[in-house]
Amino acid sequence: MTTPDIAPTDQPFFGRVFHYLLEDRAASAAQKPCLVMDDRSLTWAEADADVNRWANGIAAAGVAQGDRVLLMIPSGIDHILIWLALCKLGAIMVPVNDAYHGAMLRHQVNDSEATLAIVAAHHVPVWIALAADLPHLRQIAVLDGAAPDTPAPWGWSDAAALHSTNAAPLPRVVQPHDPMAIFYTSGTTGPSKGVLYSYAQAWTTAEVPAGWCAPDDVFYMFLPMFHVGLSQMFGLTLLAGATMAIRPRFSASAFWPDVRRHGATMTILLSSMPNFLLSRPPSPDDRDHTLTKAIVIPLPADLDTLKSRFGLQVATWFNMTEVSVPLCSDGFTLTNPTSAGRPRPGITARIVDDTDTPLPPGSTGELVLRADRPWDFCLGYWKNPTKTVEAWRNLWFHTGDAFRTDAAGNFYFVDRLKDAIRRRGENISSFEVERELDSHPDVLESAAVAVPSGMGEDDIKAVVALKPGATLTAPDLYAYLIPRLPAYMVPRYIEILSTDLPKTPTGKTVKATLRASGTAAAWEAPAKS
Repeated sequence: MTTPDIAPTDQPFFGRVFHYLLEDRAASAAQKPCLVMDDRSLTWAEADADVNRWANGIAAAGVAQGDRVLLMIPSGIDHILIWLALCKLGAIMVPVNDAYHGAMLRHQVNDSEATLAIVAAHHVPVWIALAADLPHLRQIAVLDGAAPDTPAPWGWSDAAALHSTNAAPLPRVVQPHDPMAIFYTSGTTGPSKGVLYSYAQAWTTAEVPAGWCAPDDVFYMFLPMFHVGLSQMFGLTLLAGATMAIRPRFSASAFWPDVRRHGATMTILLSSMPNFLLSRPPSPDDRDHTLTKAIVIPLPADLDTLKSRFGLQVATWFNMTEVSVPLCSDGFTLTNPTSAGRPRPGITARIVDDTDTPLPPGSTGELVLRADRPWDFCLGYWKNPTKTVEAWRNLWFHTGDAFRTDAAGNFYFVDRLKDAIRRRGENISSFEVERELDSHPDVLESAAVAVPSGMGEDDIKAVVALKPGATLTAPDLYAYLIPRLPAYMVPRYIEILSTDLPKTPTGKTVKATLRASGTAAAWEAPAKS
């Protein structure tokens, strides 16, 4: 595979730590562009100096190694600089979604026991509403706005005061196995778990895509920085010595103008993003751009159209917050249009049944994983040893995802185990149903979920969002699916929404919500005689 070789375990003290490599880049490629956003641009040397200013200022505010610092700030250059500043101190970053409020925010603040929060000014009212419920918090620093005079159990300050004039280097205090961040999972079925993420895991997660990136590449980044996309996408840029161009959020209308303006050559597209791009009217300048490489997860039903219309090479992988790209394609050479790839070097992967017994090729079971190199996976779930032991039972990490393999060793995602559908004695992959739903030219995104059949098993409900201007009806979509799916996989219920599908803060469809809403608003297929 065209992925970097796994390095030996006797790495020096400073190996596999991003901010140490940043310091090296600042010395060896000082004037090369590192970060670009709107009209702001930093070279590698400027970025490292600014990270030092933040680190020295945050240290002066009393933050030390091991302290948790919560970030609720927009995605952008400052988010990256403040994260790396915390890294230089050995403090643990706790990024939270900027849409959080109430119980979800309270859970993550209290669970992490963060004592300092750096918060965008427009989020201040959300925090004031929780003033009596955050016993660990001691200070809130307000970014890009004045600190309020509202009384609170913590002290208010201006985050600008944390940006010191002192750009002196800091001592190297962390090792690869130390915790770098707590990334909270989406928590669709219960309180979100904090994944304790080490410097070594962050490095390893970026190694695969870094092998697909060159120093003269410009990586276009728009993923939210409150999750692992922050460290993974900046990490691949850092390891490759490339440049990152940033937009705070994905925008289909701004995508190609941004690519052209920044000369972007590489990017990542998740979930329904390819459909959003393909849903825009074809244009004579669809190939008039610099983008040549796209990591696409999962591969869309109309992959060939995406590649041919925009002139893209495509790579793919499977990843979770807890692991580090265990499965991936052979660079931009795809085995086929549906495989998630094969295990990267240093990974052992198995498909097992519910007793953890390995299954043969072609059988569907749970994907379990091991890594050869220490610290390649997460350090466990923060303050949750029970869930940690459960996930690593029998000394394998259990992904909770159903996969199958073929005789050549390719791995295929089937479904989340909790989203499995059983109908007419058959186990059904919601993912495979969704691929056919998404292949309709009017469908923007879809979800297939189980609903009660009244006969002791499941029926299938398809929930669909249409592309702008589309007028597809449920009966027409049903007719479209009949020749494309086995009869037992054709949904009995189809619901067409006037809005996007409900999403978690990390962009995953909340299928629990779609299941709970039942079938009252859905069209029902006529009974077969």
